[in-house]
Amino acid sequence: MNNIEKYLLAHFKDVLKPPVKNLKKPFIVPGTGYLTELWGWDAYWEALSIKRAFEVFGEEELFRAGVSKKTATEHICGSVINFLDAQEQDGYIPIMVSAGGLFEGFFQQEHAKGTPLNQHLPFLCQFALLASDFAGDYGLNVEKLIKYMHYFEEEQYDEKSGLYFWKDDIMVGVDNNPTVFYRPKNSAADIFLNCFIYLEYKALAEILTRSGDGRAKLALDKAEKLKDAINREMWDERDGIYYSQDIGVYKNRCVVKGVELHSGLAPHWNAFPLKVRFWGCFLPMYAGICNDIQAERLCAHLTENDDFLAGYGIRTLAKNEKMYSLVKSAGNPSNWLGAVWVIANYCVYKGLVNYNKRELARILKDKTVKLLNKALDNEGDLFESYHPDTGEHFMHPGFLSHNLPVIDMLN
Repeated sequence: MNNIEKYLLAHFKDVLKPPVKNLKKPFIVPGTGYLTELWGWDAYWEALSIKRAFEVFGEEELFRAGVSKKTATEHICGSVINFLDAQEQDGYIPIMVSAGGLFEGFFQQEHAKGTPLNQHLPFLCQFALLASDFAGDYGLNVEKLIKYMHYFEEEQYDEKSGLYFWKDDIMVGVDNNPTVFYRPKNSAADIFLNCFIYLEYKALAEILTRSGDGRAKLALDKAEKLKDAINREMWDERDGIYYSQDIGVYKNRCVVKGVELHSGLAPHWNAFPLKVRFWGCFLPMYAGICNDIQAERLCAHLTENDDFLAGYGIRTLAKNEKMYSLVKSAGNPSNWLGAVWVIANYCVYKGLVNYNKRELARILKDKTVKLLNKALDNEGDLFESYHPDTGEHFMHPGFLSHNLPVIDMLN
């Protein structure tokens, strides 16, 4: 057993927490420094990794490590239930639920005031499907999942482009992604957001299909409609890559002596490309949205130079972008302007595997393993992010959530 596997086995139990206050079911936290905070996409990746750990190590090995199948099931399913229990009448589910600290009650209070808020990151249907698979079906509340998706459709969907957008740049997962960070409200149709909403529809369709619910076809139709919009609006044929889009178009009205300016030829485009290359540009491969030719062109961005593929993995922002920065953030936001995050490595790796780019996938896997072995050898721990060229750790020892999916890259 290698060092990474030993570390994972020793720390899976650290992310599993008992019920507390408004978190009425067992739940998953992002790492050793967290006690009462359930974060959506962190918990999803951890649940995915725990499920994979049972396949890799087996029940006996996990039991010896302090994680029984029963315990894991309770925490994976409990995390989903806690989020669904936090749902508001209009379908809104908060990005995270806290039973203490800075964010306790924050999202509920803001929602009650009518503050426009981003919905839960688009991982909950995928999380629910994973939990159902792991538990052997635990009685999903499908109606709540449908309401959750309906909130996206009502509040974060642009009819003209067919794309989904962030309301603002607060807690969007990739904290300071330049195509979202500090941009005008309701303008950022992010490739990250749209790819994972596509996967949410696919997961919802699978859940509905299993229960014989006729609404599965509607969910699949919405997935295909979004896939078409992503390829139509976000693919850049000249550059051979997908870009996030600005959908914040507005019209100035100016009338001079009865003549209205800017009225003779309105824009014929639905979205304006934000030509910033960040790791999310490769997510159509992870989601299975692009065709083989598009995948080949995307891979060229990984092989032509080291703008993306560095010594220790994927730069979260291409090195030749003007916003590229490896400054260690002092707090929120976490820095995604070039640092290596293992979750970015993992998603790009899985996309490469999906399109049979096995040699490139092997190279990325080896870089990731080298990175984490270096952290364990030097510090005995894993961290939030890392320097792409030296492998130096940046912040937050014991940060597990985005590191754990490496288990799926080891075997």
